[in-house]
Amino acid sequence: MKRLIALILTAVLLCACVLTACADINLNVLANSNPLPEIYEKVSPAVAVLARVSNVWDANTDTVTKKEEGGGSAVLVDVRGYFLTNYHVVEDCDELEIRFGGGVTYEALVVGFDAASDVAVVKVDEELNIEPVKIGSSSALRVGELICVIGTPVDEKAMYNTLTSGIVAGLNREDADYDAQRAVGLIQVDAAVNPGNSGGALLNMQGELVGIPFMKYMGYYYKDANGEELIVYENLAFAVPMDVAWPIAESIINTGVYNRPRIGVSVMDNNGPEEALKNYPPAGLKISEVEKGGSGAKAGLRVGDVITHINGTRVYNFREYTKIIDKLSAGDTFTVTIARYFDKDGEALKKIEILELTVKLEMID
Repeated sequence: MKRLIALILTAVLLCACVLTACADINLNVLANSNPLPEIYEKVSPAVAVLARVSNVWDANTDTVTKKEEGGGSAVLVDVRGYFLTNYHVVEDCDELEIRFGGGVTYEALVVGFDAASDVAVVKVDEELNIEPVKIGSSSALRVGELICVIGTPVDEKAMYNTLTSGIVAGLNREDADYDAQRAVGLIQVDAAVNPGNSGGALLNMQGELVGIPFMKYMGYYYKDANGEELIVYENLAFAVPMDVAWPIAESIINTGVYNRPRIGVSVMDNNGPEEALKNYPPAGLKISEVEKGGSGAKAGLRVGDVITHINGTRVYNFREYTKIIDKLSAGDTFTVTIARYFDKDGEALKKIEILELTVKLEMID
């Protein structure tokens, strides 16, 4: 009996030792497989605060003072001092400052921007002994993949370059930003993103820049039968994909501007019936201007035409139009279905014409 008890005790002790060893191994593996500290140490020096400064004139004293008006974050993407950020961070500001931890500040100038995708490039004319962040591919991302965000939320002195982490919660969210001019397939993440993070770095687990955080869903009030209630959204943040942002940034860095291929017409949303009626043009895009010599003019588009279909797909507004056009490249052709109410001289037609024209997408200066 004593021998049996001794054997049992020995077995229990052996199991305990094995479990302890396994636990130690698992903790070591976990610690060694966490890349976030290394990513932060490598990338954080390239992420800075981008502060907006406005000049305010006081009529009573006839003096001009500088007033800080918030800002966001920016990421060094080129050794020559080029930073990538959001357009809404730099929009309509008088002056910009790039600020690093420790109080180092440089004047920054806007090189160029694309308001439609909320992308901008700013530059400092200083030699920075900082390694630019490596550019990654957002098209390689998968839902569930680990990501992290580096930027400065709320207060640059208290929270400079905060790291948050999470996963890719969704891809190609074309309708997430209701106010966007164009339908950009946004990256949805559940990492914490707050005011001040805009223009910062969304990184994969290789420390590569795969997106620009720019928006989060907050909350809103609504009234129900029992009164007023607050709805709060949690962990709903979005980023401009790098596969969208980087070609724009490269063009701005190399040429100072970014131009999209287009067909040389100006359009406006037209609210109307589903089908063309004699006195009521259909819902779609009404052409307000046709550039002479542009591909739209060459195809036969005219002022007053209402675009209803692109490649056979019904479009009701500019966002739906860009969802299709932005997937094409310069040189590609596509069909445009129009409802025509006027002749070439601007006189009203006796009968509405429904036409399908072939248009070429071109780079037009």
